[in-house]
Amino acid sequence: MPRDDPITEEERRANSATDLIRMRLERLQQNIDKPAPIPTKKETLRAPKAPLEFVRNVVGSSAAAGSAEFHIYRNNRRKEQNRLDYIDAVAKKEELDEAYRQKVNKLEEEEQLKTAKKRAKRLRQKEAAKKRKMAKKEKDSDDSSSDDSDDSNSDSDDDDDSEKERKTEEEQGAEGWEEEKTGEQKNEEPIISA
Repeated sequence: MPRDDPITEEERRANSATDLIRMRLERLQQNIDKPAPIPTKKETLRAPKAPLEFVRNVVGSSAAAGSAEFHIYRNNRRKEQNRLDYIDAVAKKEELDEAYRQKVNKLEEEEQLKTAKKRAKRLRQKEAAKKRKMAKKEKDSDDSSSDDSDDSNSDSDDDDDSEKERKTEEEQGAEGWEEEKTGEQKNEEPIISA
């Protein structure tokens, strides 16, 4: 009687499932550098065998079918049914895959639109912040340049310039007020149509 390998003999001596697992784990621990076998998932959809090129068991010219004909018919019918089931399963899988791809594409487009919208908003905010910063710098530089020019002039000149500016502002304000007043009066006149 041929002897089996020592691993199977050892596994046969196991009294229970826990002993068997313990033995296998000990064997793995002894040779720890060796990769452990990880079983792969079997493919659920397998294509049926291709039909044969020639037909066996052709019904003869006898008047009645023999007793073996039913089993031949049954096997042929089973093979054909398996083939049709496989075709249906592949079609359904492709349909589900296509629906999934469409859903993923739709979600990606929506995310890209959201991202583009937020990017545009960030850029607008950056531009607005730059404009505010530039305006503030210009205002500060204008103030500092006017302060420098004021320091170079004498105090009496400053008083004269500020009084002139006030007068011109008051005159402009008065003119603007008069224009508003006359505009209101013009609007208040009734329109008479003939």
